[in-house]
Amino acid sequence: MKTIPLTMAAALVFWGHQTGYLIPACFMGVVIELARVLKTRWEPSLDQVNKISDTCTVCFAGTIIYFVSLDIETALVDILRYLPVFAFPLIVVQEYSAAGDIDVRSLYLFKKRIMEKTQAVRINLSLAFIIICLISSAAANNRLFPYYPVTLGIIAVVLFFQRTKGADIRIWIAAVMVAAIMGFFLQAGVHHAQRALAWRAWHRLIADNADPMRGRTALGKIGRLKLSNKIIFRVLPPENDDGSTYLLKEAAYTFLSGTMWSAAQNKFEPLPLSDDNGFITGRPAVSDRQEPGRQQTDPPAPSRPTLTILTRMKRPKWILRAPEKALEINCPTVSGVYTNGLGTFMVDDAPGFMIYDIRYGDPGTKILPPGKLDLFIPDREKALFQTIAVELGLGPDKPAHKTLPEIKKYFFTNFSYTLDLKADDKTSPITEFMIRTKAGHCEYFATATVLLLRAAGIPARYVTGYMAFEKSRMGNKIVVRRKHAHAWTEVFVNGRWTFFDTTPPSWTDKEKSHFITTAIPDLFSLMGYGFALLRWGNPETQKKLLWLLVPLGILIIRRLLRKDKQKKKKSLRHEQNRSPSGLGTATPDFYIRKLEKKLIQSGFSRKPHETYEQFFIRIREKAFSLQDVPSLMTVIRIHKQLRFGPRPISGRDMALLKSQTDRLIQKLSNPVNAPQGQSIAGTGIDNSDPGS
Repeated sequence: MKTIPLTMAAALVFWGHQTGYLIPACFMGVVIELARVLKTRWEPSLDQVNKISDTCTVCFAGTIIYFVSLDIETALVDILRYLPVFAFPLIVVQEYSAAGDIDVRSLYLFKKRIMEKTQAVRINLSLAFIIICLISSAAANNRLFPYYPVTLGIIAVVLFFQRTKGADIRIWIAAVMVAAIMGFFLQAGVHHAQRALAWRAWHRLIADNADPMRGRTALGKIGRLKLSNKIIFRVLPPENDDGSTYLLKEAAYTFLSGTMWSAAQNKFEPLPLSDDNGFITGRPAVSDRQEPGRQQTDPPAPSRPTLTILTRMKRPKWILRAPEKALEINCPTVSGVYTNGLGTFMVDDAPGFMIYDIRYGDPGTKILPPGKLDLFIPDREKALFQTIAVELGLGPDKPAHKTLPEIKKYFFTNFSYTLDLKADDKTSPITEFMIRTKAGHCEYFATATVLLLRAAGIPARYVTGYMAFEKSRMGNKIVVRRKHAHAWTEVFVNGRWTFFDTTPPSWTDKEKSHFITTAIPDLFSLMGYGFALLRWGNPETQKKLLWLLVPLGILIIRRLLRKDKQKKKKSLRHEQNRSPSGLGTATPDFYIRKLEKKLIQSGFSRKPHETYEQFFIRIREKAFSLQDVPSLMTVIRIHKQLRFGPRPISGRDMALLKSQTDRLIQKLSNPVNAPQGQSIAGTGIDNSDPGS
């Protein structure tokens, strides 16, 4: 359905006001409304409109990929914000075309072979474009202007001029008011639903990154613990990598309450800068120190191994993953790295995607010395772990380098790894794990190990992070999935905090990924990783990835500019077959324009928005006699088939078009053949009076 003037322009201006693109929106509105003033009309072919539609679709798909790779949390809002831009070219084609609408076949993306074989179905996209503008405005609503009243006003105006003729205006107004009230409460409900979904999405995002204040566990849950195959980040190992696994720490916790660990030390301080603008996280080696007033005579410290981590940053404040004994974090895309003294590193101005290097080795990360909480055991489990410590012969008098192997042997020998969780409400999950089930996942092993070490008089902390061990099938990177999340222990031995993991090594075999189940998701993850590098990577990487756009650009240009030789030859054969006398050499509008020119000379002019069919039907009773109307309808029918298809016309129809057009022009040239009761414009002759 067509809309009244200025309606689409008003929707565009409202969209520009809500999204901050007011100037482009005003320009787009002027371009659309000028079509009502300008008389020039374009008559695009089906293939031309199809190419424009394909271009809009390709650009829209590229925008989806770009925003999803940039920030998946805000991708939907960003995509909806630009919807009118992608629909605008089709609206311009519609408004400036002679037909005033769009053939549905031109919107086909995958049915191009049957495009010319199906029957034409024409639609007007004006109302759909207004709805798109309103949806886009809702997605980017910045609350600078009352959205609902303006939207209601635009819709009411459109519906008012499209209402059924003769309808009672009072009933129509009452119906609109009822719909407006219901719509108000509906949009309020949608708003609350959106907040609930956003809350759930936020907590889902947290699952990809640790909370430095508290660590939630699955202790005590019943059933099988299902973990995702989604790739969280990638790791580039050192050059001399021997295929070993890497424990990458996110956060450490000191206090256990029920099934939740928390950290008492959560005051983050900035890390100092090194000479090469890295952030120093560890103590300097002895060979790196230099006494005042004395020149360095010792050889420089050997180069340390370096891990490179490539990760998506879904929030500005994000916890960094780091290996044991981290010495320096090199991260040029952030202004500062902070630590809480427990070996947890955080940035507060993270970009959407970050690549950072971590140099590690002795003497290791600077972490606060043990406190009272590092020996604390909850009252509910205290007696049990003290008893087990005595049975194993563990105590403060026994050296730590002997205690740790015995504890690891104890868990490896008597316990097994499983994701099938069982619980008893009468006892705590850890008590159930230690006494009855003796099976659990890494959170059980890490929690039990911390409490057993503390019962033996050795300070210990609960640590969460990831284990990186799965080699990528493409390249030398290690992919880390959500199911590779891990928990282990940090123990204070010989004046340093060191990693200590008692989870049986068999857990990595159970978490291996199967190619059949991960191939397609991994492919999409790799595509997102490539686009993230293009958006946030270093300039050299961006230059390399930009070359990937060249083949895509060539394909688009070829699609837009290609000339279908077979179609051209086929069309030429049809012209020759149907018009052996040379009638096919005329343009499709040659005869219809001859008739229009004669009508203009007789005082009948076509309006800017009228098609030929609408024009002829409007003036047929004034310009032609009743005997000539069938000839006029024949001309209209053959011209529509000649101009818009779907099948080519025969030579007989072409000859009929020429003869009937010439006949009508001849009748217009003869005033005697004017219809009874009508005057021929420009002649002053009135056939209603025979004596005139």
